[in-house]
Amino acid sequence: MRKFLTFLSKTIAVFFAVLFVITAVLVILLFNLERKMFSATLYKSALADQQIYERLPEIVGTLLTTSISYNPCAENPLLCEEIPDELRACYIQKLGQERYVALASGQEKPTEAEMQAIQPCLDKYGSETTPATGEQPSGESPNQGGMPPFMKNLKASDWGAILSILVPPNEMKVMTENILDQVFAYLNGETDSASISLVTLKERLAGQAGKDAILQLLAAQPPCTEEQLTKMFVGAPGEGEGMVMCAPPAETLNLIMLQLQNQLTALVAQIPDKAVIIEPSTPSSPASDGGPLGSDPIATLRTVRLALRLSPLLPLGLLLLVTLFGVRTLKGWMRWWGIPFFFAGAIALVPGAAAKPALNWAWYNFVISRIPPIITTEITDIGHNLAVYIVHSLSEQIILQSLILLVIGLAAWIGSYFIKVKVKPQAPAAPPAPGT
Repeated sequence: MRKFLTFLSKTIAVFFAVLFVITAVLVILLFNLERKMFSATLYKSALADQQIYERLPEIVGTLLTTSISYNPCAENPLLCEEIPDELRACYIQKLGQERYVALASGQEKPTEAEMQAIQPCLDKYGSETTPATGEQPSGESPNQGGMPPFMKNLKASDWGAILSILVPPNEMKVMTENILDQVFAYLNGETDSASISLVTLKERLAGQAGKDAILQLLAAQPPCTEEQLTKMFVGAPGEGEGMVMCAPPAETLNLIMLQLQNQLTALVAQIPDKAVIIEPSTPSSPASDGGPLGSDPIATLRTVRLALRLSPLLPLGLLLLVTLFGVRTLKGWMRWWGIPFFFAGAIALVPGAAAKPALNWAWYNFVISRIPPIITTEITDIGHNLAVYIVHSLSEQIILQSLILLVIGLAAWIGSYFIKVKVKPQAPAAPPAPGT
């Protein structure tokens, strides 16, 4: 009976030891994921490491100029904004409903064979399509719902110079880090909203920085005609063009600047002192239960994060159960703890070491092909570098903790072989009774 109970106790201890290994691996991964990914410090460090604040004006300038000139309709006729019903029906007939939806949504690009298949449709019905270039059909105002024409004259370097004037890198860093702090404070339940102050930006717009930005804007424009110059003097709008903007002669620049600064001051006065990024939730707002996180995603997220922060208690409890059912001696304790520690550390080390190679593999095999052509290679590389930095920072913690667990476990496992178990001497057999 005693042997059976000993066998049963060890079997239960092995079961809990296996559970400890499984849960310890999961805890190392998930605990570090919650701890690192929900920390504003990680993203601040990533942005600083990639010198984003210094490069941001150039990045935004490139993105703006690319978006203005980008014509998805030329690359994929299925993305044209206004497609006649006859042409759409022809596309569906040639490609099939499912494939047409995938191509028209921009999820995939048409193959060469598919382009050849829809060419007869374009030849027959394609004359009435409107390319998605932002250009307006003749007879309509070129500024209705679009970007002011004078902004289309700005090159990437002009946009970069204007942004650098209005928001220098040091102020951009302060603003960005303030936003990160508030967003993560909201996610951590420390505040019920997030906003950004626009007071400093308004002061710069109303001061010398605003004047310098106007000069940069004027320098990028073509020379003024007499009619444009007159309209700029009186602040009159152009014919269907909104605000008139051109490069005035040097002798009239001061007068023009005075007029433009007055207009800018009027616009600045309409800008609020702060912009709300995350609105505070209102109890009276209708609950939406269609999402995977329920009617209150933030509350659910906070609950999940709390569970992850407390998750180390689970393997600790299993370790105590292993001790209760399996440990009887110092040698046994070193083995019952050392072996599970070793295997948990060794297994957790694998995803920690493979995280960066896995990210690179996924990036080049799945992400790159799905990035819109409007996103330049430079911006794509920056996004990849930021992702690598974040994953590397996360994997460092996982690898470090896995190695500590593995080394402690291996040391205890090996050390158990040097522990000598004292064998109790057996009691001598009683001598036979006399006369037997």
